[in-house]
Amino acid sequence: INEAPRADIVDLPPNCHRMASGAGPFIGYRSHASTRNAVSARTTLRTFNADMLTLRTMKTSVPVVEVRVPTFNRPTLLRRALESLLVQTYSDWRAIILDDGNGEPTRAVLDDLRDQRFAHRPNEGRLGAARNIGQGFSNVSHVGGTYFAVLEDDNFWHQEFLSRNVEIMNAHDVRIIQSNQWIEEPEAFDAPGKISSATTLGGCHAEGRWRSQQFKVPLLWRLAVSNSALFWRMDSRSDLRADDVLDAVLQEWVRAFRIVDDVYFLSEPLGVWRPGGMESQRSAVGPHGGSFNDFLWRERAIQTMRRAVYQSIGRGNEFSELLSDRFPTPIEIREESVRRALLGWPADSRLSWRRRVELFAKASLLRFSSPGAFKTLETEPAPMIDFGKRIGGREPSLAVLAAE
Repeated sequence: INEAPRADIVDLPPNCHRMASGAGPFIGYRSHASTRNAVSARTTLRTFNADMLTLRTMKTSVPVVEVRVPTFNRPTLLRRALESLLVQTYSDWRAIILDDGNGEPTRAVLDDLRDQRFAHRPNEGRLGAARNIGQGFSNVSHVGGTYFAVLEDDNFWHQEFLSRNVEIMNAHDVRIIQSNQWIEEPEAFDAPGKISSATTLGGCHAEGRWRSQQFKVPLLWRLAVSNSALFWRMDSRSDLRADDVLDAVLQEWVRAFRIVDDVYFLSEPLGVWRPGGMESQRSAVGPHGGSFNDFLWRERAIQTMRRAVYQSIGRGNEFSELLSDRFPTPIEIREESVRRALLGWPADSRLSWRRRVELFAKASLLRFSSPGAFKTLETEPAPMIDFGKRIGGREPSLAVLAAE
């Protein structure tokens, strides 16, 4: 109970608002001091430093779960998310609220909840959804955390989310856990909706421990992770930040693709996921009227990842994995997705020849057509992957492979 504060806690330097260069404890921060009143900025920084000091010096006899909460001007939903933290049966957590909004509504919620385990961290300038979420997936601990999780402001957790994850991680000695979630049907921007019987990942994996390459096989036909249901340990070798990806949807795909640790999949829903939440991203990505260009960039990047997963399976001569009954997804859907990436199906086809021709034509158009041909605005939409991280002279979509 009286143990000294952890020696490996990273102190935040006063100039912690840095460019998204991989440096600094909070990946993705930019300096935009001119956008705010200097007095207000100093007051905000003093408040955050006081919050962080409180979190660092709180005594605990068990491992701490460090929760990062990205938020953007949704105080009602944020309150719900934070209240789901307050009722956790595992109480040794600390939460850093990564605020990409104007700060005042968030501070009002925290002042009302009055719990010292919360620290408010407003972004000095708008980052957009992808970078605000991405900084939450750093393995660097700021408050002495051993375990990490990201709780997006429009999602919330079952009261045993933390305790079940810690229990499974200890029992199976894994560094990453992906659990399932119920899906909420939104009815208003900042208001709770109806919880459906559908789940985010129920059709993805069978429960149990998966080698990283096996875990990524479903990327050939669907997204295999969900941000607010990931739980990982400090010694994880996987780069989950994906902070070079400027599109929040594509970023989740890249996050799954860059996993190199074994993963335990928990089929039990331990939280609720809400679709949407792209408003903050738009201002950071750039013009969003050219939606088909954005679609091309995203789909090409996903196809690139799918080809890499497929090649990895081929190197291990494990094409039978595509047919494994450990994946609940119907075989027909798997085959369609594999053919959509212009890849070969390793078994007798269950699709009609017309459907196979149609898939080939659409996949070829997607892969070989120029995004410029579909430009709908005079201003070219900003790329979804940071050009600064492209490898050699290859096209930007290949940048997602950089960490593989």
